[in-house]
Amino acid sequence: MTKVYFIHGNPGSLSDGDTLKRKLSKNVEYISVDGYSESWVHAIKNDPDKAIIVAHSWGCYRALSFMSEIENNIERIFLINPYLKSESVLSCAAKALLSTPLLGKFLIKSNHKKSFENFFSKMISPEKPSDNQYYAEKLKQLSDPESWIKAVYGKNIQQSQPLSRKSDVLGIAYFGLRDESMNLDLQRGELKNFRYIKEKVFKDSGHGLLWSHAEAIAEDINIIVDKIGYFQGESVRNNVIEFVERHVKENAEGVALKWVTAERLKQWSGNPKEEIVHDQISFKDFEEKVSKFANGLLSIGIKKNDRVIIFLPMSLEMYVAMFATQKIGAIAVFLDSWARSHHLGASAECVQPKAMISFDMAFQLIEQVPEFQSMPIRILYGPGEKMTHRFNDIYSDKRSPIASVESETTALITFTTGSTGKPKGANRTHRFLVAQHYALTHVIPYLDNDKDMPAFPIFSLNSLATGVTTVLPAINLAQPSPHDSAILAAQIIGQSLTCTTLSPSMLVGLAKYCKESNLKLPSLRRVVTGGAPISKDDVKSFYEIAPEIELWILYGSTEAEPMAHIEGRAMLSEVNSKDSEIVEMGVNVGHISEDIDFKFIKIIDGPIELSDEGWSKIEVKNGEVGEFICTGDHVCREYYNNKAAFKATKILDDKNRVWHRTGDLAYIDENRNLWIVGRTNNAITRKGKYYFPVQAEVLLKRFDFTNRCAFIGMPNSNETETVAVIELRSEIEKNKFDFNEAKLKIRNIFEKNKIPLDQIKFVDKIPMDPRHHSKVEYAVLKKSLSETPEIVLA
Repeated sequence: MTKVYFIHGNPGSLSDGDTLKRKLSKNVEYISVDGYSESWVHAIKNDPDKAIIVAHSWGCYRALSFMSEIENNIERIFLINPYLKSESVLSCAAKALLSTPLLGKFLIKSNHKKSFENFFSKMISPEKPSDNQYYAEKLKQLSDPESWIKAVYGKNIQQSQPLSRKSDVLGIAYFGLRDESMNLDLQRGELKNFRYIKEKVFKDSGHGLLWSHAEAIAEDINIIVDKIGYFQGESVRNNVIEFVERHVKENAEGVALKWVTAERLKQWSGNPKEEIVHDQISFKDFEEKVSKFANGLLSIGIKKNDRVIIFLPMSLEMYVAMFATQKIGAIAVFLDSWARSHHLGASAECVQPKAMISFDMAFQLIEQVPEFQSMPIRILYGPGEKMTHRFNDIYSDKRSPIASVESETTALITFTTGSTGKPKGANRTHRFLVAQHYALTHVIPYLDNDKDMPAFPIFSLNSLATGVTTVLPAINLAQPSPHDSAILAAQIIGQSLTCTTLSPSMLVGLAKYCKESNLKLPSLRRVVTGGAPISKDDVKSFYEIAPEIELWILYGSTEAEPMAHIEGRAMLSEVNSKDSEIVEMGVNVGHISEDIDFKFIKIIDGPIELSDEGWSKIEVKNGEVGEFICTGDHVCREYYNNKAAFKATKILDDKNRVWHRTGDLAYIDENRNLWIVGRTNNAITRKGKYYFPVQAEVLLKRFDFTNRCAFIGMPNSNETETVAVIELRSEIEKNKFDFNEAKLKIRNIFEKNKIPLDQIKFVDKIPMDPRHHSKVEYAVLKKSLSETPEIVLA
């Protein structure tokens, strides 16, 4: 049940929301509160679950007055005819009531009849008393002078304590254009400090929207209460395609996707100030393509629960194929565009696909992969011959119905990189995808006019679910190119993008390119990055090309995104030592998501099964380093068809909650910030003490000769040696570089930070992860140093 708190106007009554209450979902626990008290504020603050606030007129002012205290406890706020700033001074009778109560009450009662009739007439205008059955009850309430005596105290509160604080609470504000009770421009202007509260305007209505438009308002509230993906049993409302269907109803002609064709990119001059021409598609046309492709899939024999591998670059066709697969209740298996034959084989072995949608080169590649030999359907995108069907021939003349699915039915399978072993298929159910969308919305919400360019396919699911325009990056994510930064800059400038999501390497590259090209990115208001550590220096560099933006660094993984977040300026404001050469043991990844529960456990190799003693034997105290584990609706419960992976990375507690072992070593500080110090499999044990890579790597990255670096433990006889590995910047001439001087500088700063350092090795190339090109592949690096020592330059 979702708690909905109703706050009345001034004057107002607990029964004012009864008309709305009758139209709310059966999953609502409706609580009407006395707006003049503060008891509801304490109730919301002390409740672990997020609540919804519905307020009318002056009640909206009251709700927003306390928002800074309760924002993290609010799922949404709905403001009906918000009267946020007093428009008149207190009357003589009102002032008398406050100073001389007996005289004031007498004056108010003597003028009451004329006042309340005029107030009531303006409030319900342009409607008449006979237009709504509640109006008779409301008129009766207003005829009681005591309600007006209370109203004086309410007005005095509003005049003496005006709204002043900002809040990023999510919500909707409803206005009637024929409202005679207040100055619409003035009251709408008061919402400027609440940027994520969107406006809805009713042209032929006034101040009585709470009663005249209760059904429309209730529909908006019920969408939040009765979430897609959370219905009992099989239902079309559990299917994530419902997000797209909703946008067709609400914003059919709105732009869903924009992209650049290969031909258009070839025609571009390379000048970032010259616009790259984009194609686009509306939500209406996008949904139609999805529906007709879905029907085509059904016609060739793909049915509910069949697995369909989608191995395509980010494109209109990739999203059509993915949503079409989900619409018929089949399972989309998403492979990153960088995947190679062993990734393809591991995925096929795991999911046993019925079909694959890809391009000719991929089908040639899987000819040599035995796991694909039994796959009956091959849908080819583009030229080639190795197929059973061509992509464009799948489109049907008819539309497909939406398949009913259970909330925990698998919607999408995505694979880990396999950097620590065999790739694992994360089982993303319909409910999981919805929960992830809401968790991201709590951290990085959108404005109505936002245009976003997510560089990762999974993040674009969030922007599409929200209904903002999604612009696809015109670069090859599988093969980074020196021209990528220029292309991204041209897209941001030419399309006036307000938001983008970039990997750390893309973020650094874009900042460097723009700085060298003397470019600014003024349209951007928000940039999100994550997937690998990012330094303060990188954050500073990006602010130089986009000074006004919010730069959010998200901490997450394939199995749980987001887990924590921090804004760049908060990161830069940290001063932990007076000596700039001294760095903290880890990296602050910010505030832990309100949507997860978390713990820290001891470093334990192998599976963990809780005993009767529960967590007491393995949990570490707050402030101590341990493996960070978490649970929640947007934390993946299992891997598809892989019990061994579940056993290795999950913990099942006595409440049947599944806890994900992140593999990250971390601690929490006194401000509830999460500090990552390294990975469990990269922790270095030297002479009985643990050392972690992050601190050392932050120090190494500070040297102007460092491009990439790693801090690792290498076996040497019976002892582990610590080794700093550095890859030089590409512009440095290696035959002229003074390696000895560089090693001396490194040893001095490591000694200052009390980090033992046995060896320093400069190498030609440090292997990075193929997905983000931002994380060191430590196992590959260690193997290379052991087996091919000639890679060491000095």
